[in-house]
Amino acid sequence: VFEKNPDYFIKDRPHVDSFTIEIGQEPLVALLRLQKGEVDIAGDGISPAKYLEMKKSPEFEGMIVDRQQLETSYVTLNTQVKPFDNAKVRQAVNMAINKDRIVRIINGRATPASQVLPPLMPGYDQNYKGYAYDPEKAKALLAEAGLKDGFSTQIYTSNTDPQPRITQAIQQDLAAIGVKAEIKAVANPNVIAAGGTQGQAPMVWSGGLGWIADFPDPSDFYGPILGCGSAVAGGWNWSWYCNKDIDARGQAADAMPVPAKAEERNKAWAQIFTDIQTNDAPWIPVFNERRVVAKAKRMGGPDEIYIDPTRVINYEAIYVNK
Repeated sequence: VFEKNPDYFIKDRPHVDSFTIEIGQEPLVALLRLQKGEVDIAGDGISPAKYLEMKKSPEFEGMIVDRQQLETSYVTLNTQVKPFDNAKVRQAVNMAINKDRIVRIINGRATPASQVLPPLMPGYDQNYKGYAYDPEKAKALLAEAGLKDGFSTQIYTSNTDPQPRITQAIQQDLAAIGVKAEIKAVANPNVIAAGGTQGQAPMVWSGGLGWIADFPDPSDFYGPILGCGSAVAGGWNWSWYCNKDIDARGQAADAMPVPAKAEERNKAWAQIFTDIQTNDAPWIPVFNERRVVAKAKRMGGPDEIYIDPTRVINYEAIYVNK
């Protein structure tokens, strides 16, 4: 429960005296409660099936907010366990995934991703196209790695729709190159535990746990999820990737002052992420998902405040229509 601070540093904000955030709600339950007037904002997204229903229904007119965000959804490849300790294997599975098909599963509410950084992030490399969908080349790479007959593995995913369906699509793509991936669909805390325990999860589909920027700077997509310092038990570097040369380059880029060397800094980060994916491929970047939330008709404020690039919902700016 949050209450208004009368000494808040921004004049005339916040607009509401208090608000309550409920966590642990199933997204569909939250939407049903929104329809009944029990809640004002369903902030955890809208499932693909429900999204189509809401888009077609006059009842929900003006209640859907759809905006780009600083987000990447990806598959982590555990670089510390076989066969993902081989860069050729990681490159091969990158080529096996049909990202366009996966985006269709979520009603086109995303852009296929070529790299770690999302398109809106400074440092995004406009010229880097990533790994093209090419199953035949993927099979050739597996053969070069001594795995012409493929291999068996596991992929962890959240058990909340649409994540299992997306993971099944990934499973089918991998099967086409001879990789048999057993799906482990579990609750989010179990996904996090499996990813953050070295050796437990060979692959993790980040899905609803995809990385959203804490602040609009490329360093936030390196240190917490790809840096050596986060390749520890309980960390979010689920690929357990640690390249000390890249770490040093990241520290040097981070030390460049902004705005004096902003352009040089962004170029340095762009090259870092391009080199990571080209040479080491610890991730399969799948898509950059738009954020879609539902709000009650009584809630006011520009739509942008419900999809703040770093905070998701800008609570200080929301208000109730009179």
